[in-house]
Amino acid sequence: MKVLRLSAALLLLGSLTLSLADTPTVDEQISAIENATTVEERTDLVNEFKTTLSTLSVEDRAAAVEQLQSVMQDSGLMMQTQTRTQARVQARQGEMMNNADGVISSASSMVSQNIATAGVTPDAAIQNATSKIRGGFGR
Repeated sequence: MKVLRLSAALLLLGSLTLSLADTPTVDEQISAIENATTVEERTDLVNEFKTTLSTLSVEDRAAAVEQLQSVMQDSGLMMQTQTRTQARVQARQGEMMNNADGVISSASSMVSQNIATAGVTPDAAIQNATSKIRGGFGR
């Protein structure tokens, strides 16, 4: 029985050693990220790097992130990433503003219709339009 347990333990240890041997080191991963030729390749490599980070201790993770940031800043990759992120944020803000403009235009139209057709006061027309808009959003 002891021989069986010892054999199983050695087999498990050998399997773990082989699986870890195939995993690139943090330095190798950072170097690959730095040398990536396309955005897609860099994205895939960064995702693999994130997976590796999740297995590290807090101290090792902090050191690896600091090393990656240093390399990215030195090669200008950080600036490219920040610029793309800023462009996405600005696009989303533009969409939100367009949506808000549509709601405001809709409310203005409803107020004008209420004033013209019902002969109500502007305050009552605004309250009526506001309740219709809120009702449209499921509130």
